[in-house]
Amino acid sequence: MAEFLIYNKTHWYDLPSKSTPTLTGYERNQFMIDTNSNLSTAQKIKAKDALTLKYAARQQSGDIVEARRDGGPRGKLEEEAFIFLQIPGINLKDAKKYCVSDKDFIGIDKSVLLYKRKYYMDMTGLIPDSNKNVNLTNSVFDSRLKVKI
Repeated sequence: MAEFLIYNKTHWYDLPSKSTPTLTGYERNQFMIDTNSNLSTAQKIKAKDALTLKYAARQQSGDIVEARRDGGPRGKLEEEAFIFLQIPGINLKDAKKYCVSDKDFIGIDKSVLLYKRKYYMDMTGLIPDSNKNVNLTNSVFDSRLKVKI
């Protein structure tokens, strides 16, 4: 049986900013670009475009991050940020195909590489046990599996 690590945390871009709690991290970064008097209008546009692409590529709740053998060791950070999804009958080789990321190079010199998870799980109504495990059948897994556009 394979075990999936499913991201289950709100990204800091979507949380209130520590310095400006009325804005999210993303909105605060946009504001900082807009109010930077050292940047030309063209530089501000490029910076905001890059920020928007980074925002679109951020980890989101439900992202399938990793597939591994069921029952392996877990780290402290994994337990804080992930739910462990177990599907009986799916082998590790088949499971790994759901862990791919789309890659996109951005910037004038294409020096910035963004990864965006291709697959995610609809986690609506799934309640993990005390060990943060969720067990699903193949058919429920298939019905909840989504592809990002």
